[in-house]
Amino acid sequence: MNLKFLFPLFAFTISTLCVQADDSLPMKPRFHATTPTVKTPELNYDWSIETGSGILLGDVRTDLKGYTMVPAFLTGSMKMDDVSLDNLMGGIFRGYTEFMFTAYGMAITDGYESRFVGMQYGPRYNFVQPGWKFVPFIEGHVGFGFTDSRGLTEGTKQVGQGEDFCFNFGIAAGTRYDINDAWFVRLKAIYEHFSNAGLSEPQRANRACDIAGPELSFGYRF
Repeated sequence: MNLKFLFPLFAFTISTLCVQADDSLPMKPRFHATTPTVKTPELNYDWSIETGSGILLGDVRTDLKGYTMVPAFLTGSMKMDDVSLDNLMGGIFRGYTEFMFTAYGMAITDGYESRFVGMQYGPRYNFVQPGWKFVPFIEGHVGFGFTDSRGLTEGTKQVGQGEDFCFNFGIAAGTRYDINDAWFVRLKAIYEHFSNAGLSEPQRANRACDIAGPELSFGYRF
């Protein structure tokens, strides 16, 4: 038998078996499809900006005349971390942190000065629950400002602030309502303290001013 005809026949048979064996194996996709991650508004931004106003009421210490202030402020907030603490105590502390930068001006409608203007800085913690449009929060800040102290007296008592420069600190709590992924409304109750840390003494006494009240603001995330 002529062997030169057997070689092509043998090669054809082997190649056919290989093709059939390969077809019996499951096909492996060349590319693995992935499901895109759906981010909540809290995870999908780095900065927010908001502006608002309110009304703050209080008294200078030592039973001096009460103050009424109308604030206006502009706040930029930087997101510091992602939402976490999902499993701590059933997730009641689930949330994330922002750091705030605020420029403020307060018109004094009742008091010894006419205004406070300055800057504030501090953290805010947002309590986030899945599906909630309302986001409770707590915050605190410190800062500095300027007023128009006048060195006024009532009888032998100095009233009002001891000098123009002052420090301030405050705390607040409230809730944010997310209108959509970008826009939101914030309502909070805030306490503020103004004083000059004794820098005006002994020429003038350090008269602290403590005020509290509601503030409402509107903001945008980007």
